[in-house]
Amino acid sequence: MPSLRHVITGLLVASALNLALMVPGGFVETRDFSAYPAMVLGGFNVFLTVLGLGSLVLAYFVTKTGEGRGWAGLAGLAFVAVYLLDLGRIFPVPPNPMSTLLATLEWIGTALGVALAVSSFALRGAANTASPAKSALPMPVVVGLIFVALIIVAFATRSAMGN
Repeated sequence: MPSLRHVITGLLVASALNLALMVPGGFVETRDFSAYPAMVLGGFNVFLTVLGLGSLVLAYFVTKTGEGRGWAGLAGLAFVAVYLLDLGRIFPVPPNPMSTLLATLEWIGTALGVALAVSSFALRGAANTASPAKSALPMPVVVGLIFVALIIVAFATRSAMGN
């Protein structure tokens, strides 16, 4: 039976991968958000990129140290909020409708986010079976993540603007 940290790690990775499938300009998210100012789209894409890449970093730390469940729970709530706001047509609201595939992936993302939040918060007091050693990301990895994040934000914002 997998440990709690492996469940949380799996949910973080699945949530990040699910979100990655929906990057504007990709295969799934093709709606036009050009009515929004570039700063709004850029800010939203920064948030989504930090959420996605941050979930992968959190997965690493949860696996290595068994810590970070509180942050993982917050990430789960953020995934739920992002998807429900879009599914509820609250934000963002483009003129063209959401595809069936996008809606399906967002409902899957909502379920993953709920499972992540529940497993992270409700079971936070569960025994920690990881080693107590702290683990840090190597500086080249941090620099690489920042570089990748900048590319993702630029691509997603440009694609969302219809350019």
